[in-house]
Amino acid sequence: MPKRAFDELSAEDQATLKDYSRDFSSIPLPTVAGGSYGKSDDDIAANQAVEATRIEELTAQITKCLQEAVAKKDKVIITVALIAGDVVILDALHKAGVLDKVKVIFVDTYTLFPETVAFLHELEAHYGFKALVYHAKDIPTQKVFEETRKDEFFADGKLLDVAGFDKLCKEEPMARALAENETDCWINGRRRDHGAERATLHIWEGKKINPLAFWSFEDCWLYLRKNNVPYHPLHDAGYSSLGDAHSTIPVDVKEWMAYGNERKGRFVGLNNADGSKKTECGIHNNLPDAKKAKTTA
Repeated sequence: MPKRAFDELSAEDQATLKDYSRDFSSIPLPTVAGGSYGKSDDDIAANQAVEATRIEELTAQITKCLQEAVAKKDKVIITVALIAGDVVILDALHKAGVLDKVKVIFVDTYTLFPETVAFLHELEAHYGFKALVYHAKDIPTQKVFEETRKDEFFADGKLLDVAGFDKLCKEEPMARALAENETDCWINGRRRDHGAERATLHIWEGKKINPLAFWSFEDCWLYLRKNNVPYHPLHDAGYSSLGDAHSTIPVDVKEWMAYGNERKGRFVGLNNADGSKKTECGIHNNLPDAKKAKTTA
């Protein structure tokens, strides 16, 4: 796969991204990884045909959904963390001809992988949009955060005050993004096969839209591969999903496509206030009540 828009990136971004081929060679072939498409030539051909038809149908479905959203709503946004599903939606918006009618929101927690920020710049150049970047209020840069506030939440590189960090660096910036953009349609990449709180999602959810609700992680990669879509470089390093650098680890590629496993490497070592294992960052279920009222039916 050729490098995309590298001549439009800073030297720092180019250096960050240059060692990742992103040619899909590191990405498991979903059905094959589970034991091939069948034992006979007839079964293999039939199953591959069904798979191709499914992706065509899902592509038609998401295209229709996104076009309807833009047609029916006035102030449409999409939030992106640049994981596989997010890039599927960005590509589908572009191919549907409506990306220029959608504001792209990116929350910089100041603890992201450098590759994530560089990849955002690459996607901006590739698709021709400019993301609205939100971060902790009144903390203008990651350097300022690290010098003035990080020690409130971290000790020896470990996040101790999970709720405090989420409120400052995730929930408040996201609530502010929703309020400032007065959105009546929030496109996001949640899916049922993420498991946990997401297992019963539908596509249309008040002022939220989950266009990938009925897709699987396997479907996302089939779409990305078929359309040769640029994907996050750290997928090549074994990360099935991407979040904060302090709580995200690689996952054995043999486990990627199992139900709920995309996020297996997320929130590692983190618990909620009640002691339960953390599975959500708070952006979707812990927004302040005043803002929540504006973004749900």
